[in-house]
Amino acid sequence: MSKMIIGITGGIATGKSTISKYLLELGYEIIDADKITHMVQSKNSDGLKSIIDYFGKDYLLPNGELNRKKLAKTVFNNSAYLKTLTRIIDPFIRTEVQKRINDFSNNDAQLIFLDAPTLFENGYQIYCDKIITVACSPENQLSRLTERNQISISNAVQIMKKQWPLDYKETLSDFVINSDGSVLQTRSKLMLILNKL
Repeated sequence: MSKMIIGITGGIATGKSTISKYLLELGYEIIDADKITHMVQSKNSDGLKSIIDYFGKDYLLPNGELNRKKLAKTVFNNSAYLKTLTRIIDPFIRTEVQKRINDFSNNDAQLIFLDAPTLFENGYQIYCDKIITVACSPENQLSRLTERNQISISNAVQIMKKQWPLDYKETLSDFVINSDGSVLQTRSKLMLILNKL
């Protein structure tokens, strides 16, 4: 069996984290794009310096770390700023993703998973041999998001609307896991896919 890189994506609160957590429990190697994004914006990093060069020192906390809440609010309400932020930080993320792919490729791992919520939006599918989209009904997504983030329904709807439609992501994927059922059922669907891989 040759090494394969499997992309995992989905919408916010569709169950992607449940899948990734289970893969970790099964002993698979996972490259977490969210954690990498956090890392390349960390204190004293080149990524953070590049962000501050553009957005200004107002986006630094007193301890020298990025004021993530303030930046998130700025880019959420302004698509031009979001595009700029993505353009600034994307090269740092790609370098780290490629580094980890190379590291994992040098060990015995046959399947390497790239967990990226914005896999298609940011063009990270170029790293993947196969892609799994984790989806659920809009009703379940809304319910999970309001409960998890402790936000209003209108705020949750706003967040969901800013993401690519799930059904479009599904058409671009090799496999779809619907997480509307129980966690056990979702895990079973993942196992069926792993057996095919």
